[in-house]
Amino acid sequence: MSNSLAVQRVLIYYDDESARRSTVIRQLLTNRLTTSSRFWGMCYELLDVVNTDYELGMNLERISDLAVDKGWLEKDSDSAYLLTPFGKKVRDDYLSLHKKLKKPELFAKYSYRKFSALVTLCVQVASELSFGNRSYVPITTDYHLLQMFKAWYLAYGKAGAAEVRIDLEKFLKEEDETDAAVFMSRFAGHETSGRTKEQIADDYNLEVSDVVITERDLMIRFGEFVINEGGSLAELFKHELNEGLVSSSALKTYEMVCQGKSADEVARFRRLKSSTVIEHLLDCAIVFDEFPFERFVSSEKRSRIEEVYVGQKTVCWDFHKLEGTGISFYEYRLVQIERIKENGSAY
Repeated sequence: MSNSLAVQRVLIYYDDESARRSTVIRQLLTNRLTTSSRFWGMCYELLDVVNTDYELGMNLERISDLAVDKGWLEKDSDSAYLLTPFGKKVRDDYLSLHKKLKKPELFAKYSYRKFSALVTLCVQVASELSFGNRSYVPITTDYHLLQMFKAWYLAYGKAGAAEVRIDLEKFLKEEDETDAAVFMSRFAGHETSGRTKEQIADDYNLEVSDVVITERDLMIRFGEFVINEGGSLAELFKHELNEGLVSSSALKTYEMVCQGKSADEVARFRRLKSSTVIEHLLDCAIVFDEFPFERFVSSEKRSRIEEVYVGQKTVCWDFHKLEGTGISFYEYRLVQIERIKENGSAY
């Protein structure tokens, strides 16, 4: 992505009504999640961008500052940025002209890196097998993925490898013809090397950034398509690829809570610190639609919290106002989460 387009693209993560902290957006884009970044990602309505743009995320502050220099963003003392009226127009123009991810939420559910490596390897193997060639160097050097593929191939053989072509044809026939061609140009096969993103951009008269977005978008959606199809290829894709918004440990905590155990019981049974279980529950409260808030915050404490902050936007609450009330930060945050999920961050 050119520097100019990166500066335009960064604007899509900011708002013209309330400033947003770049640290949170960086953590979301690079999938380096904490309970705090999940909470603010929910407030910013950006949880669907998790893990979607690692390169931009790692350079977010530098690129955001370039947007400040252009008058597209304003920056406050807390490294929070606000979209200016001029910046809003530039952002809207960018969105109207350039590719967008159709299902960005999938990047928080699956590993794009693993999907991409496995699909690329499957295409290579299927191509070489179709020419009867067994002497070639695998396109990936990831030992773990190679072992996964080897075990899968021993179980499903040539028929399994051939399935990648069948699934790609079924998937791509529903996509834009140029997008499909751009996507397939990246793959290597028998006596052919995959095209680079710069070469593909020249081939189809596109911006490199649009090539990257097209490839990422189709790759992650193809992975989901394969899993939903449920064939032998799905058996390769569905294991160890999940990198959801909550950890597997947090999911285990949530399952036990749903079975009726208290936070203290979960901590004792799983030999976890109470603070770890609390973080698990906060993460699940943020992500899952059906969370039993009433089990962890009494109606009396909820009413007390809302009395203290009456007339204030929920995202602007200051926990220090509850000092001496016996209300924990955990309970305070759960009330915030429930209110924001019910009414939005402007409430």
